[in-house]
Amino acid sequence: MIGFVLLHREIMDWEWYQSPETTRVFIHLILRANYLNKKWQGIEIKRGQLVTSNKHLSTELSLSIQQIRTALKKLESSGYITRHTTNKFTLITLIGYSDRQSSNAVINNQNKTLITNRKHTSNNESTTTKKSNNKKKLNNETIEQRKENFKKQVFEHSNYSNNILSSFFNYWSELNSKKGKMRCEKDDFFDIKLRLEKWQSNEKPTTFNNQKNNTTSNR
Repeated sequence: MIGFVLLHREIMDWEWYQSPETTRVFIHLILRANYLNKKWQGIEIKRGQLVTSNKHLSTELSLSIQQIRTALKKLESSGYITRHTTNKFTLITLIGYSDRQSSNAVINNQNKTLITNRKHTSNNESTTTKKSNNKKKLNNETIEQRKENFKKQVFEHSNYSNNILSSFFNYWSELNSKKGKMRCEKDDFFDIKLRLEKWQSNEKPTTFNNQKNNTTSNR
């Protein structure tokens, strides 16, 4: 393999950085993921995806299969990857790969911490009014970027209908009264996969009741 990947120093502040196996596995997945869409055995493996297995990762990283399973489970439950497993292989998708591995990621400082740091280091305007305007502008950009990233993460769960994904996104991306946070950001831990499962289960009774009411009214 040739080329390089973007790896910002802020990974040192990442929630799993102190877990050596998880960090090794995550960086390895970034290095192994497709940079361009490619065909593999008749299957399209998209940018930010890779085909592998626990056994293969264990061999490549000299970690036990149990260590690989634990690391992947942490990454998936935290919303950094998704997995689709068959009896032959596992397709892993790195969430937000394109955002992090693009020139825009460097130019626009899309990482939330980067933007926070930029506010402290590059905002050298001489007047209070200019500082206030710049801060407001940066905050607005941050919200839009977070909202767009959240939308991408939600719609990567293509096993759900567009109606389910849209209603889920619209509800959880709603901003609070101060317009500073989305509803999904109120919790320290927000598992999209688990929330979607619950969201769909809550939708089904409503649909059934609507159909039942319509049937009764037509009699």
